[in-house]
Parts: sequence; C-alpha cells; structure tokens
Amino acid sequence: MSALCRQTDKDQANDSKPPRQRKPKPTSPQSPPVTVHHPLTDYQVGDACPECSLGKLYPTKPARLLRITGQSPYSRECHLSEQLRCNACGVYLTASLPESIKQDGDTQQQYGYSARALMVLSKYFVGSPFYRQESMQDLLGVTISSSTFYDQCRYLANDAQPLFDRFKQLAANAGDYLLDDTRHRILKQGPIMKKRPKQKKAKRRTGIYASGIIANLINQQQIVLFQTSVGHAGEFIDELLEKRSPDQPPPILMSDALSSNNPQAACETIRSLCNAHGRRQFADVISHFPEQVEYALKQYQVIWVNESMISQQQLSSEQRLAYHQTYSLPVMANLREWGNQLIQTGAVEENSGLGKAILYFDRHYEGLTRFCTYTGARVDNNLMEAMLKLIVRGRKNSLFYQTQTGANVADVLTSLIATAASARINVFDYLNAIQRNKESVKTNPDQWLPWNFKATE
Repeated sequence: MSALCRQTDKDQANDSKPPRQRKPKPTSPQSPPVTVHHPLTDYQVGDACPECSLGKLYPTKPARLLRITGQSPYSRECHLSEQLRCNACGVYLTASLPESIKQDGDTQQQYGYSARALMVLSKYFVGSPFYRQESMQDLLGVTISSSTFYDQCRYLANDAQPLFDRFKQLAANAGDYLLDDTRHRILKQGPIMKKRPKQKKAKRRTGIYASGIIANLINQQQIVLFQTSVGHAGEFIDELLEKRSPDQPPPILMSDALSSNNPQAACETIRSLCNAHGRRQFADVISHFPEQVEYALKQYQVIWVNESMISQQQLSSEQRLAYHQTYSLPVMANLREWGNQLIQTGAVEENSGLGKAILYFDRHYEGLTRFCTYTGARVDNNLMEAMLKLIVRGRKNSLFYQTQTGANVADVLTSLIATAASARINVFDYLNAIQRNKESVKTNPDQWLPWNFKATE
C-alpha cells in the first residue's frame, strides 16, 4: 500500500512540473562532405544501350551514396622532404612542405593543431579522462600517453589565455549574470588563508568549488566563465564586479538563495532568485503533504506556462515584464498568502517540511518575484545549472585535478568551449584558428572573440 502511495505522489509531482520548452537544439555549422566522382569507364554518352540496343545513352543525375567512415581520431603521417647538399659549403636545400601541413602546425611540431583541438574537446567537453583516451588509442594502434594528452591541451590553453582574460574584462560590464557552483577536488591544493565574505580576518579554508558564471552582454552575446579554487561563486562574481565601470547600471544577478552566492562588491546589484529552487522546496515534501503540495505545484506551473507563452509570442523585454506583472505576479502573491495563512492558523507546523518550504518562499519572495518587477530578470537559473554539467561530467569521469595548474587549464579551455558553443560556431575550427593565429590573438583578442570568428576566418 505504501509503495502505491509513493507512486501516486510521484505522479502528482510529475503532473505539476513546469512544461518543458522545446527549443531547437543549437548546432554548429555543418562541414560539407568530401565529394568523390566515379566516372563510367565502360560506356560513354551516345553509345547504344547495352540492355535494349535501341536507345542511346545520355547524361542524367548521378547516383548518390553518403558514406560515413570510421577511423582512429589521430593518424600518423611521416613527411619526408627531399634534401640536396652543396659539396662546397655544405648548405642543405630542403623541399617545402605542402601548405595544408603548414596550416596544421609549425614545421617542427609533432602534434598538429587539429590533434590538440580534438584532445581538448574529448577531455573538456566530452569528459573523457586522459587515461581513457590513452587506452582507446592503444586499441586503435596509435599510442599516445596520458601525459602527452595533458601537455598538448596545456599548449592550447596557453594560446587561448588572452581570450580568457578578455572574456573576464567584457563580462565585468555585462547586463545580467547567472551564477552557481559545485564541489570539486584538487589533490595537491592544501588549506589557504582567505577571507570569507563580510569577515575582516582571513581564516583557514579548505573547501574547493568549481564556480560558473554566465554573463549576458549588452550586445546580446554570452560569455561563460569557470573558476575552480578555494572559494564560492559569490567570490568569483566579486572579482568580476571589482573591474566594472562605475557608469554602468546595476546588473541583475540570478542564483539560488545560498549566502555563498551573495556578492560583496562595492557596486550595486539587483538580486534575483531561482524559482526552480523555490518550487523544489515544495516538491521534495509531496509524499508527506500531497494535497497542499499539489496545489502549490499547480500554482507554480502557471509561471512557466506564462514564460513559455512569452517565448512563443516573441515578446520584447518590456512586453514580457508587463505580461508577468499581469498574469504571474498575482499567482505568486496568492501562493504567498495561502502559505502564510496555513502557518498562522496552525494548519501547518513551521518546522515541518511544508512549513519550511512556505517560510523559504515567504522569506525570499522579493527575489523570487524579481522577474515581475525588473526588465530582463529571469525566472530560474536552469541555464547555469545546465552549463555546470560540463564540470560535473568531467568530475564524474576524472574525479579530481592533480594540481591547481591543471584546474586552471581546465577553466580556460572549458570556458572557451562553452562560450564558443553559445555563439553557435564550429568549435573545432575555432580552436584550430586560435592556435594558427596565436600571435594575433595576443595582440588583438577582440578580433578572435567567438562571435567575430566568421569575419576573421
């Protein structure tokens, strides 16, 4: 009987879930297939038909077969350049390498730019550990050690460092931010003395977190930044806001209600809280309070239905705010009043699971309803939590970083991949272009920002 009840409660929670907004999946530009022509050798135009012997053959649309082949991700090529030597002065004259070879790396470079880019994507996007890539290459007959994989990734991270620094500069003046963090581990990172927010004295700290920030620029471009260190997301956003221009308006900061996400920077900010977390407070106790929680979830469902309608109608920011003020704000106010009445009448105990959910909603009501009072404020922080899956996937497979340097390499490359993917460009070609033009990236990083990549390549 209890199992049946639990199943019923689960069904009730699922029925009240926010509707999923099925947006088209962002894809990178597709590379065209290599076209290979296979001519007929036995027949020519004008020949008699071999079947009926009456008609003449004439050209028509070719038969088409799209074949996708498999091979080792890395292949070895030995380039032998013919050399001549003068018997008088001893000078060597060496044949030049093809331009395609030069485009993939320096003349003395063993691992090409394309190989490095693939190693980076395999590790910091797919989440495949270096040792697993080494084992895979052993099976395919092209052995590459795990230390070599790391070294090649570090070379690319060095080339991309100017872009990562530029990302931080641009993100400092963003219009709004989404931030969150997740636990991580660095084996050789010991305790450090560091101040916590609102504390005057530095204390011994050991907690290591991977913090993520999505900065939405005024020009509608998006920057994704990651930082793995002893510190929380609130401290990471402080580092960015310290560089913010004083003439910029206060930014909107979206996060959950944890105090560790609160910034302490001198500049003014507008705090917006995640309604997915607010809804979760109720959903987690549905087995104990099925009727009350079902009502709360159905009320909350209206909020995401309204957001979905706004997206379908492609309303402007001002129209979106007016829509939420008309249709969403009364729902939030009614939910707050309903919860407070249950507490005041004693129908629900404050220290119960439902009571805590109600008090959470009431305590953070202003932040939870920010999307109804400020233009551009978001309903939830789901986008940042989805982006953090890049970090979680890597942590699940690799478990930890060995040193802080390895964590820094991961932060640079993961930030670069996530930002480039958000710009919907071919990330593989982009990583190759950064390496090929590394001197230009150092002197003029703005030219090589992901959203400018098409114009430069």
